[in-house]
Amino acid sequence: MSLAGSKKCDVIILSADFGSGHHQVSLALKKVLVERRPFWEVGIFNYFQYINPFFDKSLRFGYTQMLKHFSWGYDLFYRVTKETDPNSKSRQMLNNMGRKKIHQLILEHSPKVVICTFPTPAGVVSQLKQKGRINTPLAVVITDVSAHSQWIHPMVDAYIVAADVVAQRLIKKGIPAEKIHTTGIPIRPQFEAPAPDPGFWIKHNLDQSLFTLLIMGGGEGLMPGIDRIAERLENMGLPIQIIALAGSNQSLARNLQELARRSSIPIRVLGYTENIAPIMEGSNLLLSKAGGITVFEALAVKLPILLYKPLPGHEMGNVHFLLDNGAALMAQNENQAVELIKSSIGDPSILENISRAMLPLSKPFSARHAADAIIGLVSRDHYIKLGDGVVQEEKLYTHGNRYG
Repeated sequence: MSLAGSKKCDVIILSADFGSGHHQVSLALKKVLVERRPFWEVGIFNYFQYINPFFDKSLRFGYTQMLKHFSWGYDLFYRVTKETDPNSKSRQMLNNMGRKKIHQLILEHSPKVVICTFPTPAGVVSQLKQKGRINTPLAVVITDVSAHSQWIHPMVDAYIVAADVVAQRLIKKGIPAEKIHTTGIPIRPQFEAPAPDPGFWIKHNLDQSLFTLLIMGGGEGLMPGIDRIAERLENMGLPIQIIALAGSNQSLARNLQELARRSSIPIRVLGYTENIAPIMEGSNLLLSKAGGITVFEALAVKLPILLYKPLPGHEMGNVHFLLDNGAALMAQNENQAVELIKSSIGDPSILENISRAMLPLSKPFSARHAADAIIGLVSRDHYIKLGDGVVQEEKLYTHGNRYG
């Protein structure tokens, strides 16, 4: 999939569809970059689909099946490769994947900057720079609270990272501090000033004053047991209503819709929902795994998170980040999830404390700040040339390389 159109791109974003997070980050950056630079054309390219559509489809299927049925293997691979040398033979071989096509893409468009929201194309572009084939600035957006070696490449000009802890790890790995921009994971601009939407609650016959459990993260079938948790909550007769975003998981949607039809509590089952910020703003608790985008959207609105069935590997960095800061609850199984939800309803201070802990971690302007860093990369001296020839200082929302 390419969202570039036929025009020449001033900015090329290389992403991938392993989960929705990488693509969501790409769209958020595109939206803000176009707002800030209306004369720029920004193109988003699905890296694997661009180099080989069949390989992309096969790889995504294999990735999902591995997480469902062989998750410990994925976790082991992630751990073993955590400190791999960027110049190792295995990494160099990976960086050859699709190199000719990506080289041609960059030569065709001559972009001002290449942004990678997925690690593999970052290595390809870095190698092209290392071999002297291109000299385009390269920005890497790390989409989890992670400093995994897969994101680290010798010719990266800017790293956009989630939190100070990631910046510190990168510095320990030899990345110059001036290349690191702690903006938070770029999220949709709708989170900059969200407000509950009364129309949503009226449309779905929901009570804004009732404790609302929002369920997200089950769209790929990677968070099993959600329907059973909802059924147990329904049987307990708690003062609660449930909004479940089932995404593309039709089996989960059917199970929850069947439960909703006979339920004594309001249960609303929705598919993909673009305008999610008002729903999160109006909810009391989020039940989700630990995807980077979902985590930082919840942090933006200070919506307490009950972590459940986080994916091994990359999501565990997000889990540790939240728990270390007292910014989430964690359920190891269905029983714990039900009990923690019940306790949160009975004792409001539990979620109030989590919301307070989220405040210093919240970065609702992350996409805008990341765009500032990228614009600054294009014009390193932070000056722009206006159409009438006047030179004007660029206004960037930055405090050094930390954005608040």
